[in-house]
Amino acid sequence: MHMESPKVFFIGATGYIGGSILVAFVRGHPELTYSALVRNPKDIQAIANLNVRAIQGSTSDIPLIEKETSEHDIVVNCANADDLRLAEAVINGLTTRSSNPMKKGSRKPIYIHTSGTGVVKDRPTGAFQNGKIYDDYKEEDIRTIDPKQPHRNVDLLIFEAGKKGLIDTFIVAPSTIYGTGRGPVRNISQQVNGMIRIAVKNKQVLRVGAGTNVWDNVHINDLMDLYLRVLDLALLNIDIPGSPYERFFWGSAHTHIWGEVSRDLAMLMYKRGLVDRDEVKSVNVEDEPDLIGVATNSRTIANRSLKMLGWMPTGKSLADMLEEEIDLTLSQL
Repeated sequence: MHMESPKVFFIGATGYIGGSILVAFVRGHPELTYSALVRNPKDIQAIANLNVRAIQGSTSDIPLIEKETSEHDIVVNCANADDLRLAEAVINGLTTRSSNPMKKGSRKPIYIHTSGTGVVKDRPTGAFQNGKIYDDYKEEDIRTIDPKQPHRNVDLLIFEAGKKGLIDTFIVAPSTIYGTGRGPVRNISQQVNGMIRIAVKNKQVLRVGAGTNVWDNVHINDLMDLYLRVLDLALLNIDIPGSPYERFFWGSAHTHIWGEVSRDLAMLMYKRGLVDRDEVKSVNVEDEPDLIGVATNSRTIANRSLKMLGWMPTGKSLADMLEEEIDLTLSQL
């Protein structure tokens, strides 16, 4: 009997992360059948060009999300990591599919969700805090993250669904992402590009406080490879044993200090006449709330990604990519 190929439903395919991951999956697993939710009619063709069926609708259309997820074997959610109703709708749809008597004996539905290392960030003071470094290989580290943290309510919902055993859940939590996106629509990230936009507007690079705060980062190409490895694990066609906390992966490859990033940007942008001086100005986050994303510490180590999936990041460093980040940001101002 011919088995039809698994069907994949993408949410967030027109975004920076989702579009890049969709391209990685279509290239890496062309044997799968792909559909993607598309809100804006003008983006439908860009998605269709990837040989992906576009389904017009929005993430707030809960009945549509539940219907589509119930008709797919794998759902990849790269949309808003804080959208609890969306995650609930995905889980409801996949649970319906799992309970379908026609599907008995077949592989459990798979949910690959995108969170972020912001789930362990601290207060936005711009100062280094010698806080905990969260290791995804230590289940206890992931279990004990404060439920009041950003993204955490959604992650906890997904862990609960994984515990029930009707769906195999996987969570990837990227750090600061850099590099030109490979997706069909949006190809620009948020944190570093936001700093560049604010610098152009103010004619000076700004940082919050002392700028000694630390984050981790990952090149978009390395993140694409990580998601592919998660998909490969999910497709092994075995019910993955263990706890859902063992299917949580940080997408973090290297570490940076935001003050050093701002200093390097100031030198590069001054040389190009984009800012009036090569010094960085320190501000409070209250005065420049758009800098909140680069004002905290977020410390993670992706040992599970590295050891369990054999992930080996090879992308250029963030420091080596800042010139490209400036070009990319300017092209979209």
